[in-house]
Amino acid sequence: MMETTLTLSSDSEDDDVTPPPAKRRSIEGVPKSFDGDKKARFSFGVSSSRISEDGDVADSDDVRFRSTILKTPVSLRRRSISMSCMTPRDPSKRINEPPANQICSGFVRNEDDDDVAMMEREEEERDAEKETDLNLRALLSPEKKKRKEKITEVQNEFYGVYCLISRSDRPCYKNRCYIGYTVDPNRRIMQHNGGRFKGGAKKTDSRGPWDMVCVVHGFPNHVAALRFEWAWQNPTVSKTLKEKHLKKERKETPFAYQLRIACQLMNSDTFCRFALTFRWLITKEELPFPTSCPPPEHIKLKYGKVKKEMSLVPAKREDYVEMGECRLCGNDIEKVWSLVRCISDTCHSHFHSKCLAAHGLKRKNEYTEHIFPLKATCPTCGHFFLWGDVIREQRRIIKISTKCAEEFRSLVVRKDLQLIN
Repeated sequence: MMETTLTLSSDSEDDDVTPPPAKRRSIEGVPKSFDGDKKARFSFGVSSSRISEDGDVADSDDVRFRSTILKTPVSLRRRSISMSCMTPRDPSKRINEPPANQICSGFVRNEDDDDVAMMEREEEERDAEKETDLNLRALLSPEKKKRKEKITEVQNEFYGVYCLISRSDRPCYKNRCYIGYTVDPNRRIMQHNGGRFKGGAKKTDSRGPWDMVCVVHGFPNHVAALRFEWAWQNPTVSKTLKEKHLKKERKETPFAYQLRIACQLMNSDTFCRFALTFRWLITKEELPFPTSCPPPEHIKLKYGKVKKEMSLVPAKREDYVEMGECRLCGNDIEKVWSLVRCISDTCHSHFHSKCLAAHGLKRKNEYTEHIFPLKATCPTCGHFFLWGDVIREQRRIIKISTKCAEEFRSLVVRKDLQLIN
């Protein structure tokens, strides 16, 4: 019987048999072996060959590529974030660009001229930085555009009650009158003629055109003006004129009746001590005042349109003065709202409003009947003034102080810088 010996392990020195290598599937563009790989990665060029330090292509028998062996141009090499530009290692050697069909369509090429221009620009920037001292450079700040100095202005207060006359072609509306309150007569007449969509009143809509014939202004505040307006609109209901039983006469025109009511209001105890002004806006519509009740003597009569007056808010310290002390009591004036001054152009005296009012009432022997005088004279210069004009000047000073800089709030604007026509 024949014996058979089987070798179960490779312990035998005579039998050194290695299995044949597995066949790899060849793929176009992928090398069959990586023995000569120097692990150089992140190359954005189209060439897959290895480049020596001298710039020559290092051919190897172990690594064979199916693609064309070409160098990556400098303009297509990857650039570091910390480096502004990349230069070839040997500037004397020119690198040929690959064919256009082998360049990625989404990659943008830079010409050699662009690289040279960028290098020159960086050298100029470095030279400029060296010329500037480091300490001086730290103190420099970017240049800012100089802003134009803004001139602040405030509009002087105006409270007026006006009378409109309808010029409608329809007999039912012709020559009708309308009484209203406004702070800007020029704007208000355009609103009435523009209709309700332009801000006009309901009673004047589609009943015009309207003419603003006259206006009564000079009220110390809007409350007094609104009370005057309501009493003018409702003479039979108002407490001021209810006892007078004012009714339209048979041959009296609507505007003549409204003019008579206005004169009665200006002579009433409620409004007779105000420094009011009666202004004719349309001179051809002027009518004589009723002889039975003409306006008081201190009421000013003017003609023409109302001009908007503005006050300048200065931004310099020399345009302000100290409040100082009261010329009557000698105490310091601490608050702007308690200060009044003489309206004369030459006098610069400051007073407490309470002290000046008491001085005017004592001279007229009206201290027990009224709170403020109708008219008085300045204790310093003797200038005659109406108390309403003094209060109007006080309100102008307060309005300017609210708009000026914080550092000037405790001061008073100079008198010669007040009005701007």
